[in-house]
Amino acid sequence: MAKVKRTKRDVEEIVNRPYTIEVVYGETPDEGVLARVAEWPGCMTAGDTREEALTRLGDAMRDWVKGRIEKGLEIPEPMTDYGGKVVVQMPRSLHRDVMHRAEHEGVSMNQWISTTLARAVGGHSKIAGGEPRHVHRAGRAQGRSKVGPRRAAS
Repeated sequence: MAKVKRTKRDVEEIVNRPYTIEVVYGETPDEGVLARVAEWPGCMTAGDTREEALTRLGDAMRDWVKGRIEKGLEIPEPMTDYGGKVVVQMPRSLHRDVMHRAEHEGVSMNQWISTTLARAVGGHSKIAGGEPRHVHRAGRAQGRSKVGPRRAAS
C-alpha cells in the first residue's frame, strides 16, 4: 500500500478543523493547566496558565497529526455531528429496571442513563484515579488563534 505524502498545508487543514479543545485546571494554581483535544487520545499539553497551555497545544496538535500520518493511522474527525440526543430501543423489562433504579436514586431516567453511560466510557470530568477536575470547553479549534501560532525555531 502506497503512503500518501502529506504537505504542511494538509497538516494545517486538519489542525484547523473544529475539534473540541478542553482545558483542565489543577486543584491549586501551582498545579497548572492542561489543554487537550477531546477527539485525539494523548494529544495534550500543560502550562502555568490557560493561555500558555493553549499556545503549546497548537504545536502538539501538529506533531500529533504528523505522527499519525507517518504511521498510517486514522485521524478522528471532529465531534460536530453529535447532537447529544440518542433514541434507544430496549426490552420492556430493562426499561422497567432502569426506571426503578432512577426512581430509587431520585433522578430522571434520562439523567440516570446519561450518568451510567458516562461512568462506563470514562467521562471527561474524571482523570486517572477517579479524582474530579474542573474541565472547561475552550471551544473549537478553528484557525490558528484558538491553538496558538506556529513559532519559528530560534
